[in-house]
Amino acid sequence: MGREYFDFDVAVTREGQGYTAHVVASPAGEATAPFTLPFAATDLAQFMIAVGPPRVASRRLVPAEARVVDVKEYGRRLGDALLGGDVGRLFRESLTAAGAQGRDLRLRLRLDAVPDLDPVPWEYLYDSRLGRFIALSQETPVVRLIDSLERPPVVTVDAPLRVLVMVSSPSDMPPLAVDREEKLLRATTGDLVASGRLTITVLDDATLTGLQRALLDDYHVFHFIGHGGFDQQAQEGVLVLEREDGTAHRVSGARLGTLLHDARTMQLAVLNACEGARTSGRDAFSGVGQALARQGLPAVVAMQTEISDRAALVFSHEFYWFLTRGLGIDAAICEVRKAMAVSDEASEWGTAVLLRSGADQPFSFTASATAAADRPESRLESLYDAAQGAIKADAPAMALPLLEQIAGQRPDYQDVTQLLERVRPAAEQELDTGHEPIPRTGPTGAEPTQPVASGPATTGSASTLAAPETPRPRTLPVETAPRPSPTPDQPDRRRKRPVGTWVRAILLVVVLVAGWIAWRVLPTLLQKADPLVSAACGSSAARPGATDLVIGCAPIAPTVDGSFDDWRSVPEHDVDAAVFGAANRRAGLTGTWQGLWDGEALYLHAVVADPLVTPAEGAAAQWWNGDAVSFEIGPDARALGRTAALRKGQDFHVILAVRAGTDRRAAADVNTVGLSSKGRPVFATGAERPEISVVARLADGGYELEARVPWSAIGRTVAPQRGDVLAMNVNISDATGSGADWTLRTMLSSNPQRTGPNQNLPARWQSVALGDSG
Repeated sequence: MGREYFDFDVAVTREGQGYTAHVVASPAGEATAPFTLPFAATDLAQFMIAVGPPRVASRRLVPAEARVVDVKEYGRRLGDALLGGDVGRLFRESLTAAGAQGRDLRLRLRLDAVPDLDPVPWEYLYDSRLGRFIALSQETPVVRLIDSLERPPVVTVDAPLRVLVMVSSPSDMPPLAVDREEKLLRATTGDLVASGRLTITVLDDATLTGLQRALLDDYHVFHFIGHGGFDQQAQEGVLVLEREDGTAHRVSGARLGTLLHDARTMQLAVLNACEGARTSGRDAFSGVGQALARQGLPAVVAMQTEISDRAALVFSHEFYWFLTRGLGIDAAICEVRKAMAVSDEASEWGTAVLLRSGADQPFSFTASATAAADRPESRLESLYDAAQGAIKADAPAMALPLLEQIAGQRPDYQDVTQLLERVRPAAEQELDTGHEPIPRTGPTGAEPTQPVASGPATTGSASTLAAPETPRPRTLPVETAPRPSPTPDQPDRRRKRPVGTWVRAILLVVVLVAGWIAWRVLPTLLQKADPLVSAACGSSAARPGATDLVIGCAPIAPTVDGSFDDWRSVPEHDVDAAVFGAANRRAGLTGTWQGLWDGEALYLHAVVADPLVTPAEGAAAQWWNGDAVSFEIGPDARALGRTAALRKGQDFHVILAVRAGTDRRAAADVNTVGLSSKGRPVFATGAERPEISVVARLADGGYELEARVPWSAIGRTVAPQRGDVLAMNVNISDATGSGADWTLRTMLSSNPQRTGPNQNLPARWQSVALGDSG
């Protein structure tokens, strides 16, 4: 499963009062261009808040979509600064050259000459021409390269991958919930351990001596959970281990590297600690992560900012899951980022920093180590069992992130929704009383307000770009003086309100809250009422197996009237993968879709962010060239061969186009299967279909549409049943020009595999189960 990479190496150096970016190695040659950092210190601090987890009241008030837009804007500014001019031109030429030879392109940043740029969040680089974050694809991983004096040989791994875990919580430091941290790690990797792919060994003795003794055995990964910091006097990063008496023992990266250096099978360190890769701003190798890589450790992963429990859960499982399947470290990190991106609204996917000391992959897995296949449900079962155990142990704060992760992937999994409703209030109460999730912070983000230990070590900024010191998000007890009681000589002057006024105010609030709850919740409750579901979608339910998506039954069918109120409680799905015209993608072009169904029709709602809306023109069969939402749809294709052709009379291409000159601002077309000039089945012909009800509403920055597609319009003469599976992609077209010059500019899809050729291969489409509730 290892990918072959060409390297695109960019070295940044200081030139006078500014910087210069040098492309020192690439498939397309070398180049040099000036580089101007687009961030001030305050910008960097705001960015780190934007990418971190929602953790305080003021932060929760910021809509998720606004935070994501902020992250994209920061990433775009950074990408435009680094990949502009000749550097950007070589990057795109190198991508083309690598693709022509069946390889991908690894962006390696050499920052050893400019340690003051280490705090910059390079992992969020956004390429405006590609229309995506660079690090969110295995085709373009982002790595920070550290020059090493040694190149240890690649270690061959025959399952299991052996991980040595140290959880350090000294008695004189802010406490970590050690048992909870260990349980979370074991819960998220339980299925991997059970399958024989992984072993987790947790050190009972979190001392330097205990680590030295443990390393006499063979391990492949060192995973540290605990405090970190920066010693200002020694100008080096430290991890906080424990002494024999349980107090804090600050250990430098160089000292830790001395132990790990002789552990010949040790190839990777994962540092889940504060400031794990922070440098002095003058010495590029003074951070813990950099020091370990400098001494020859092939790879180090450190956290860039505080991350949430949910993000840590995703990281722990997905990282080791992909590693044990033979993915290279670069590709594995990309997959982890993608998993975090789709499961968490806080954009924490760029938190992990990958430091590499060479080009070779640290692990070479034998065929037997990657041969076994897990059942699709095994991970969810593991998380579900762990959550149930936490609930039985009266630990709701531990159960909550486990249940949230399951719900993020499969909202209809067993009774996870009901458990979340039960657990969340108890978990929040537990956190409010001080038993909060452990902040996990990283090398360049928000820093703790306390030094790592008494003495010279502090956490103040040592570089010109380090984020300003921000308070650790803990709820601290506040002592307040008691209000003096009134005395006869000093009557109570507080204003008294009539009791009736308070009663009326409370009743008004109750009525308003009840009305709001009814407006928000009642549609959801009705959608899940089993008698209504059975009436609308049938009483029998087949088992669909594992599918990419699930859409729910609509006991109360949405009204296609352009108000869109019926969709407020229905899960959304992204349409954001550029499958055509990525280089021409307009900034901000993206979308989401929602689906429902009943025995009569399929219902679809889409919201499209498009800075320039161009109505579709010409023949109906070609409306996909204009601004439109389209979808390929047909019966379950999971059993088909990967190259199986379109099925005549079963597969259809439905186009919901934005149209000018109509009351509804939209119209529908259905393209059917015919033969191309070469005799191959393709979507060949189509016509406007008035039986499909569709309406669009234009707004500043895009449009919104909803549609009702009768099953008869897409070849189904028998109503589908609960548990049936469809093959389906949902796409967004963006046009350019008008009249004779009108043409498709960019196409986005819910399915990254939906290329032009793959449109005609149903087995490559996404699988969508018709579920019980929306």
